[in-house]
Amino acid sequence: MKNSFFKTKEGGLTIAFIIIMISFFLIQWGLSAGMDVLAYAGFILVIVSMLYSPVKVFIIDRKK
Repeated sequence: MKNSFFKTKEGGLTIAFIIIMISFFLIQWGLSAGMDVLAYAGFILVIVSMLYSPVKVFIIDRKK
């Protein structure tokens, strides 16, 4: 049975990378426009995206 690309480990990391790139532009835009909320939102997105892989490997997949 063939899995969807985004349900694989590589697909999840690709989505995390795309979110990190989008959050970089949010941080840049927020800092240049003086909107701290956008910069904070971008920072939170970076943290969530970077924690995706450890949470998936050590918490979600361990229960299976």
